Amino acid sequence: MIIDEELGLIPQTAGDVLGVLLDDVTCSEVDANRSAARQAQRVAEAVQFARRHPEIYTIDADVQMAERSVVLELSLRLRISQERVRELCVVAETAARDLPLLWQRACDGFASMHSVGVIVTATGPLACPADAPQPVRDELAAAVARVDDAAQEWVLTCSSAVLRQRTKKLVDRLTGDTAARRHTRAMADRHVSVSPAGDGMSWMTALLPTHEAVAAMRRLTATAKHTQRDKREGRTRSQIRADLFSGWLRGVGTPTAVKTKLFVTVPVQLLAGQPVPVEQASIVGVDSIDPLTAKQMFLDATSFRRVITDPVKGVVVDMDRRTYRPTRAQRDWLTLHHGTCTRDGCTHLAVDADLDHDRPWARGGTTDLTQLRPLCPRDHTMRHRTRVRYRTRPDRTVQVISPTGYTSTAPPPF
Repeated sequence: MIIDEELGLIPQTAGDVLGVLLDDVTCSEVDANRSAARQAQRVAEAVQFARRHPEIYTIDADVQMAERSVVLELSLRLRISQERVRELCVVAETAARDLPLLWQRACDGFASMHSVGVIVTATGPLACPADAPQPVRDELAAAVARVDDAAQEWVLTCSSAVLRQRTKKLVDRLTGDTAARRHTRAMADRHVSVSPAGDGMSWMTALLPTHEAVAAMRRLTATAKHTQRDKREGRTRSQIRADLFSGWLRGVGTPTAVKTKLFVTVPVQLLAGQPVPVEQASIVGVDSIDPLTAKQMFLDATSFRRVITDPVKGVVVDMDRRTYRPTRAQRDWLTLHHGTCTRDGCTHLAVDADLDHDRPWARGGTTDLTQLRPLCPRDHTMRHRTRVRYRTRPDRTVQVISPTGYTSTAPPPF
């Protein structure tokens, strides 16, 4: 007999102990699902309230700016991206309005918000156009009701992958959709994205038509095979494919080779071969890079600016009231100094940001380094068109103060 005092039970076998633990995991999932649905519902209600009362956030009762303001505040409060806040709002609003049976499962804890999001996305083709005649509205409403009735049963037993497949098949059958039309819609979503992988590496992914992706991969593989025949070649085929992919896209060895400015800080000690215990070379606003890569980039550079030991020399620091626009030297220095948008929680690169005057130019602000701060275009617009206050700290980071009384906090120093 096994006695487990912590659980308050006296099970007979080890299998009974495991069964109790697994049952507890299941109950915890139900509680987590119920809590997540409640949070999403409150997010949607907060956004709806801001739409009804835009004067809370804006001077001119701009509903769109009020919505953007409350989304920003929610992202800071919940420590998630603004895109995630909008996603929660859309999923909760759509499910509560169009899929009441499924939404009730989520509120009861028997469906995760991820599963609800899968269903909401899959039912997109059944959305009713604003100018649709009543017969079309009735037909689409009946189709959505069928999806709702089926999905509220599927979420009890299906994984997310199976749920997505079943819902898609049902929606295609209800709409009479064809593969050609689905491909046409999917083509509109083609894009390229880059995401960090750590250790000075990143993933670059592209959503392309299948025949183009396969053709590109075959060309990479064929060229890699040819390159690998060289006995001096020490790279694997996968490594060669990755190097070819990068070189071809950057136009290496061609007249149209990429010439994009990349800000990289390199400690002088590293170039001299001395140990660098703390400071590392890094791509500004992105990630650190290894010493060998940093040295190679330094040697390959056709020109460089010495900003490591004496970053301000040669940079105009103060300018009089006759000049509104910052100089290129000032922009470069602020990019190097901050790396990203200075607002708490924002990770947009400073190189793509606007330079905002801490004290507005219209109120006597000057174009000095001590008065400038990088703000991404979204925050720059928010700062000037809403009641949300952007206050600069002594370290030049920017704190957000909401009309509701919320104040953002900066992460502790690392």
